[in-house]
Amino acid sequence: MEGVVLTERGLVVDLTCCPLSEETEVYPGDPPVEAETYATYRVDGFYARRVCFGEHVGTHIDAPAHFVEGGLTVERLPLASLVAPGVALDVSRGSGEVGPEELEEALRECGLGPGVLRGSWLILRLGDRWLGEEAARWLRAHGVVGLGVDSWSPDRDPYPVHRVLLGAGAPILERLRVPGLLLCRGFLLVVAPLPLRGGSGAPARVYALL
Repeated sequence: MEGVVLTERGLVVDLTCCPLSEETEVYPGDPPVEAETYATYRVDGFYARRVCFGEHVGTHIDAPAHFVEGGLTVERLPLASLVAPGVALDVSRGSGEVGPEELEEALRECGLGPGVLRGSWLILRLGDRWLGEEAARWLRAHGVVGLGVDSWSPDRDPYPVHRVLLGAGAPILERLRVPGLLLCRGFLLVVAPLPLRGGSGAPARVYALL
């Protein structure tokens, strides 16, 4: 399976959606990825490029500072929140807003209770759906470390999920791959964002260790 490697310590699953390039689709209004070669093997004896992109391109993390003035910027996110347990659920069936009742039902279908969320990342297959403010408050009350989704955003304008979770210090991952082998399973999530000083977020490589 693409993005899955068997090692001596178990499976490593890459949740990163795509390599960054000038063809990478960006959120409407965000700057495109730009790349310019400034050194070549023929002329300089080595190869190097200057690359320019927005902080929220491809698979990326939203730090609290993205919506909270004075909130943590990406390079200040605690390591304990970037390497933490995770659980993945599929709530992409159906349509419209996902509320806390549906999240609870998805956990029950996996034989899990809300207690599994405390100190963990919740990774969601949302598809074309989104979370509402009540779902965000429910996640905050159950102590999630962070939220990850396979879509451009877990919510819609005026972005209540961002405001509730980032306001509580819980970062958000967007544009993840969520393969079926992760669903209803526990794993260790490893989030490796670029440590951009003062960053509202950053592109990230994201792995699940099984």
